[in-house]
Parts: sequence; structure tokens; C-alpha cells
Amino acid sequence: MKNKIVPILLLTWLLILLTLFYIVQKPDFLSISAGIGNFLLTILIPTWMILLSLNIGSYFMPDCDSIERVIFSSAIGMGIFGLAGFGLAISGWANQTTFLLIFIILTAYFGYTRKLESVWVDLRQTVISIKESTKTIQAWIPVAVGTSIGLAFLMGLAPPIEDFDAMLYHLYVPELWLRGGGLFLSKAVGYWVPHIVEGIFVFPLVFGVDSAAHLIHLFWLVLTMLLVWHWAGKISNTSTSWHAVVIMLGMPSLLWLASWAYNDFTLAFTGTAVIYSVWRWRETKNIRWAVIGGIMAGLAMGAKYQSFFMPVIGALLILIWERGTFIQRIRTSAIFSAATILFAFPWYLRNWLWTGNPVYPFVFGGRGWDSFLSSFQPGISGTGIGYNLPKILLLPFTTMLGTQDANFFDGRFGPFFLILFPIAVWSFFKVKDDKGRSALVIIYLLSLTGIASWTLGVINIQGLFQSRYLFPSLIPLTIPLAMGLNALQEFDTPRLKISFIFRTILAITVFINLFNFSLQTILRDPLSVALGMTSRQSYMESRQQGYTQALELIASIPNEARVYFLFEPRAYGMQADVVPDSVLANFEHDLYIHGTYEKAFDAWKAEGYEYVLISQTGADFALENKPEIRSQLEQIIGLMREVGETRDGDYILYRIP
Repeated sequence: MKNKIVPILLLTWLLILLTLFYIVQKPDFLSISAGIGNFLLTILIPTWMILLSLNIGSYFMPDCDSIERVIFSSAIGMGIFGLAGFGLAISGWANQTTFLLIFIILTAYFGYTRKLESVWVDLRQTVISIKESTKTIQAWIPVAVGTSIGLAFLMGLAPPIEDFDAMLYHLYVPELWLRGGGLFLSKAVGYWVPHIVEGIFVFPLVFGVDSAAHLIHLFWLVLTMLLVWHWAGKISNTSTSWHAVVIMLGMPSLLWLASWAYNDFTLAFTGTAVIYSVWRWRETKNIRWAVIGGIMAGLAMGAKYQSFFMPVIGALLILIWERGTFIQRIRTSAIFSAATILFAFPWYLRNWLWTGNPVYPFVFGGRGWDSFLSSFQPGISGTGIGYNLPKILLLPFTTMLGTQDANFFDGRFGPFFLILFPIAVWSFFKVKDDKGRSALVIIYLLSLTGIASWTLGVINIQGLFQSRYLFPSLIPLTIPLAMGLNALQEFDTPRLKISFIFRTILAITVFINLFNFSLQTILRDPLSVALGMTSRQSYMESRQQGYTQALELIASIPNEARVYFLFEPRAYGMQADVVPDSVLANFEHDLYIHGTYEKAFDAWKAEGYEYVLISQTGADFALENKPEIRSQLEQIIGLMREVGETRDGDYILYRIP
């Protein structure tokens, strides 16, 4: 009896004292339990989506190695999630219950069919292959790669407040879909561009974890790195594989973009994946690789209009490389094109049905579009550098330095592309085997076509001078650049190791980027807000004070109120029925249509607007050399009643009588 009572008494004593202690002295983590739950959900949603994507996409895959199945299955699955997210959102079916049912049913099905087991085997084999390859390279390289991904992951945990385009449309548009449950005619360009990535973002937005959209974009960068690493290994060696990834890390803006809710790395991946798939079709003659290439081209067309040349290159390569009869060439090219159309057509069909222009508002204009809006786009023709030969020749250096970039901060690709390019061209002629040479030819073809397209845009349009648009063209080039770096060993002498100098400088460049990004991550402290130790409101205000206070202004009026924005293009997080000023031209466009400010004011009332939000900074920028427009703006302000302004005085909210 004694042996039973004593242990029970001791355990009771233990529980009583522990309970009393933690009731009085509560652990700190209990005060942020909601934040911890949100943090876990932020990680869970994209992780679950990636796992399901691996299973969904595996049905499309040909017989191939584990790494290829991991890369392409997850990309295809994510693309299907993007289409599903868009369809469910505009039909009003996008909600937590629906999405949880989809996730649970798919997980149960893949578990029952043992798909989950095969996917786990592929993931495990991929990790083993990566670990094995690190044994033959310098130890700092995998450390730098792992640190980079880890830092981008940490930065991605922050709320979307600094990623401007996310607040403009990448997150705002899916937010509109979810709020309205349908489509409406909008003159905001961002509402009509292809939205495969925004369809993916619908899933985390439904669960209220918008930071997860950052992690989804980071996932596309990791996929891109893995594809570049794998392809370089196939045509060269392990050293080339890792140095190709390291050259990517030499791009100062790489990690910034990866931690924002953008779609640049979706396009970078799909563009590289198109030519890789076509190259694999040429090597294996397996028609499924042509299908995969078409799907990748369709996903690219679903990400950005600027991808138009990617499916063209894929189809032309198939026509050239198909050694069968003319009918066989047409058949293979048609299969590739059909897969492209299948994954791309929803966005272009949507635009055609709603606006009469599949690439609205470009080329053909369309409903609600006029010559004034065309002239007011950031892409107004005739504002570029023009056909000035010295400027065109200096464009690579100007772009590298960022002296004319419209968005310097997110478009810095660093100096190593120019440093290594002459060596990469030289090393191309040293490749003798057809497998390697054909891969390099199509890499150069894709990259140079993309660079030429961007250059033509910059010649004509100042607004297209954004270096990040070059990322899909530059990233595949890291493979021949890495081959050129390795080929430098031929110039080594006992007294001068030129290859060692170049590798050392590259390593220093990478660690400078990592150190800079580490400092920015420490400064922003995203983990504190992700875990709830810092409130989202105070965090956002510390990064974008004016806009955060504008959110407060809009939150102070009824949710059903209609608000017209002047000189503020962002609208993500605004709970009322707002109309953002996407190109800072709402007021001037109204004057263009109605003639006078009085008639424009009457039109606002007729359209049901109750409030007007004006950004003073935006007005100063847009009306800097337009005193006559500013005068009419002041006149129309006099017809309204001020109901509030932000503490910094930048935003003022007016009530329309």
C-alpha cells in the first residue's frame, strides 16, 4: 500500500506546486499564443499546398529522376491551385470551409493511393542528392545558399507593407475577388493582367495569413535555384551547379524580391522550365516532356504579359528539332501549344469577354479605355532613351549601376553578369558534346530574346526601365556564366591563380549581400510581428506610416461606403468600397471626360461616391508642373467637407455632401 500512496502523493504535490507557480507567474508565450498560432498557420498553408502540389503534378510527369519530379510536379500543382483559387474566388466559393475540405480530401486521397509515400521518397532522394553533391565543393557555398533562403524566409514573415506592387495588385486583386465574389469592369491595369500567382495567393488570404504569400514567392525562387542547379549538373559538373546558384546569390535584389508577394520568380522559373522541358524532349523523344514544356509556357503566360516570347521559342525549337515528317513536326508543336493554351487561356478569355481585348488594355484598348488613359500609362511611348546609339551601348552598365532604374531598390542584379559574360561566351566554344551545346544554345536564345525585348521597351518607354524585368532572362544565364568561371582554371599559372581570384571576389560579393540583407532583417525584426510580440499595426506604421494611418481613416467609415482615391494607387487592406488611383490620373481623367471640375464633381455624386481620399504626396508628384490642374483640384476640394486626416497630414479624407 505504501508503495502506491507515496508516488501518488508526490505527483499530486508536483502538480499543485507547478499549477500554483504558473498561475501566478504566467509564461511569456501565453501572452502571444494568438501570434504563435498565426505564425504556425502562415507556415502550414504554403507547406500543405506544396505537398499537395507535388502529388497533383506527379500525374503529368514522364519517366524521369526524382529531382525533376519534385521540381515540375510542384510547379504544375501550384499552377492548378492558381487556376482553382481564381475560379473559386470569383464564383463566391472561396472560404475556409471549402479550402479545408479540399486540402483534407486531397490529402486523404493521396494517402489512400500511396501517392504521399512516393512523393516522400522523391523528396528524400532529392535531399540526399543535394547533400552528396556538397562533399565535392567548398563548404561556404551550401552555407551561403542555406543562409540566404533562411534570411528570405524570415523577412517573408513580415506583413506586406513594403512590397509596393503587392498592395497595388498582387494582393489587392485577390482581396477584391474574395470581397466581391465576382468580376467587375475596372480601369486599373493591375486588375486585368494575368493572375495565376494571385490565384495561388487566394488560399492564404482566405485564412487571413497574407504573409504566407511571401513564402509562396520564395518557394518559386527555391524551385528556380533547384532547376538551375540540376540542369547545370546535367551538362557540366557539380562545381558548375553550385556556382550557378552562387552567381544568383550575387544579385543584391534577389532576396528582397523573394520575400515579397510578387510574381517575378514564378516567371523566372517557368521561362527556364520551358526550354529545359523542350531540351529534355529532344534528349528523350518522350512526348510528355513537350506537354510539360507547354504547361510551363502556359504558366508563364498566366504570370505576366512579358512572357509572350517564351512559348514562341518553345514551339519554334520543337519545329526545328523534330526529325520526323512535316506532319510529326506539326503534331508535336500542336501538343506543346495546346498545353500552353490550356493553362493560359482563362486570363485572356476573361479579358476578352469583359473588355473586348484579350491583352487589355494594351494594343487594342477596350471597354472603359480611351486615348487619355493610354497616354497616362507608365508605358507611354516616346518617353524612353530613344535610338541613341551611345545610350544603347552603355545600357548594360547603366542598368547594372541602377542610375536610371524606375525601381532601383528591387532591380539590382549586381556586377558578375557583366564580369563573367565574356568568359561564358568563350567557354561555349569549348563545349564539344551535342547535349551540352544544345542546352547552352537555347539558354542563350531565351536570355538574349528576353534582353532584346526589354531593351526595345526601354528605348520606347521610360516606365519599362525596371531591371527586375530582366531577372527571367538573366537567371538561366548563370549556367554558362558558371561554366565560364570554371573554365578560368585554364589560365592559372603557378604564380597567378586567376580562377581563385574570381571565385574569392564572387564569395566576397555574396557575403556582402548576405550581410546587408541580414542587417535589414535585424532592423525590421519580422519574427517579432510574426509571433505577435509586436502588433501588426505598430509594425506597419513603423515601415509605412502614412499608408497605415490612411487604413485607419478608411476603417473609421462604414464598410459599405464608396470612396474615390486621388493620387494614391495602393488599396490593399482597405475595407470600404474604394477605387484606387492606379496611374495617379483619376482627377485628370475626370476633367478630360467631363470638361470642368463642377461636372466631374456631379459625376462623382451620380456614381454614388460618398468620400474622397487624397494623398498630398501623390498630388505633389503628379501635379508638379500642372498648376492649372492643381487649381481645379483646390476648387473641387472646396465643395467637400473634411472629415479626417492622418497624423502626418499626408492623407486627407473628405465627405461629398
